[in-house]
Amino acid sequence: TKTGQLFTDERYRALTRRLTHARSSAMSSPSPDGNGAQPPSRVSMMRPRSKTGGSDQNWLLAVPGIPSWVSRTEGAVPKLGARRTTADSVQWRSRGEGLQFESAEFTEVSEQHFVLEQLIAAPGTLPAPLSCAAVKQNVAENFDYSYIQKIPKSLLTAPGPDGQLLRKGLLSGATIVFFTPGYEGKRFIYEHAKELGVQTIIFDAAGSWAEALVEEGVIKKFVTIDMEQESDSVYQDALEAVLALKDDPTVSYPHGITTFSELSVPLVARLCNELGLPSSTAAAVDIARNKHETRRAMKDAGLATIANCLIKSEWDIASSIEIVGFPAVLKPISGAASLGVKKVYNAEELASAFDEVRREMRDTIVTSGALIKTKTSEIDLPLLADQQAGQALHPKREFVFMLEEYLDGHEVDVDVVMYDNEAQYCVVVDNGPTIEPYFNETWGLCPSQLPEDQQAELREMAVGSLKACKFSQGVFHVELKYTSRGPRLIEINARMGGGQVRETHKRVYGVDLVEETLFACTGIPCRPHMSDPPLCYLAYNYVNARYSGVVTDISAVVALAEQASVVYAKPLVKTGACIVGPEDGMPTWVADIMVSSDKPSEALQTVLALSDSLTVGIEPTARK
Repeated sequence: TKTGQLFTDERYRALTRRLTHARSSAMSSPSPDGNGAQPPSRVSMMRPRSKTGGSDQNWLLAVPGIPSWVSRTEGAVPKLGARRTTADSVQWRSRGEGLQFESAEFTEVSEQHFVLEQLIAAPGTLPAPLSCAAVKQNVAENFDYSYIQKIPKSLLTAPGPDGQLLRKGLLSGATIVFFTPGYEGKRFIYEHAKELGVQTIIFDAAGSWAEALVEEGVIKKFVTIDMEQESDSVYQDALEAVLALKDDPTVSYPHGITTFSELSVPLVARLCNELGLPSSTAAAVDIARNKHETRRAMKDAGLATIANCLIKSEWDIASSIEIVGFPAVLKPISGAASLGVKKVYNAEELASAFDEVRREMRDTIVTSGALIKTKTSEIDLPLLADQQAGQALHPKREFVFMLEEYLDGHEVDVDVVMYDNEAQYCVVVDNGPTIEPYFNETWGLCPSQLPEDQQAELREMAVGSLKACKFSQGVFHVELKYTSRGPRLIEINARMGGGQVRETHKRVYGVDLVEETLFACTGIPCRPHMSDPPLCYLAYNYVNARYSGVVTDISAVVALAEQASVVYAKPLVKTGACIVGPEDGMPTWVADIMVSSDKPSEALQTVLALSDSLTVGIEPTARK
């Protein structure tokens, strides 16, 4: 049986001592109330904090480069480092998943915000990765495989629905920590985990939408983590919180830790490696998160790659042009959700784009785990007129970009499940042409209609790229193009893809990538049962705004769901939302439509026809 006692007492005590020492060292420096001595450059834990407020309930923040203490009480306006403004009528669009939501009260993130640091310069201040040997030793010493080892391996790895049913049964009673829940549209993950009998614990900032899942009975426990710190402090808090679960009578010690949020993957890998829980190594994750290092790893492995060059400042532009040429693509080395990605055709456009994307990154804030742009365009957007949150990314932050050659050809996603260093599931999904120069996504089709030999090459490149980064297990979303020179990698996401990915594979092949993620993080073998032939053909489309303005009516999107072939039709904006058209910047997704058919051409034609005929009420915005 699963006892939950996965940590040896000696290792538990050693880690606790180390954390206690770090805490006492950080808090031992005298405050200005003492002899006027300077505080430490970073405080790794802000304690205590409660909703009752009061001078004894303040939490303290020391900002590097700022010699004064920062004091803030719950509900009060802080003296420095953060600002609270009201925005009752303003909607912010998530750049991460195209989700539109309303922010009635917004707190500007501090410069130390974890998600911000992971967006700009992953892995940031997170601890250096452990060596592969150290990771293996931690797993061998601390992870209890006994409940799995009691079952013959031939049964554990058995193909087919019976084998999958056995593996799902092993999840019942397991405790899994999810670090950051993602946006609210990912609720289905935690609902399905409950259906499987998983005891779910979510770590996230106070005020997260996921807090309510405890009262609803979806999850077992919610643990508050202060995200407005540098990444190493968030890591230390998370590590301490996991260790504390060992003595928590309401839950058992976790059998696994995972995340479905891109920016949390590096931290989760480090937690698992330190605690001896199943995971990819942090070293592999870091290579995948850094697009420049990914290219280097592929080159070292003898895989085809593309010309690229780092750009840290304006002075690097000329040399990058000599290496890469035009047309080219400018992108952050560790960004997400196409933020800061732009196609350029000449030196003048590159210089202009470099300034533009730096401003775009600085005008991005983070709330509830989502990336939000505070300035949608240079046109007049009345609802944003009173906002003052444009400095959420502080000017002194440095942004590192990469210029790489533009890839022609057909874009695809390849979703991969790896176990025991081999791909157990590897499927190509066709992507429609992106909206350039911002590379906004449009439609997708599964199964792929590319020739089988091209699909085989794409699958080989996807798996080869993962192995080049030293991945051996887990669920991955790999983006590629089949170019005039053959398959080429765009990027690797070391987690299940967002948006339509889970629904697509579940409906077409009967493979649930949520389940495979839970298997991987708890040490259960991954052997997905793939339906052959496919159960259906699916096509989906992100409907991009045709022009900028304010949304007045979304009823047409809801009405589409009544049609027989439509799997779902989801509005991604709310009435009153400010949206951006292609003439003014990266277009806003206004709807997500999925269609099912027994013919691939019919599925794609139907979803595109519905999208073209869709009328979303938009009041055009007056231009300056």
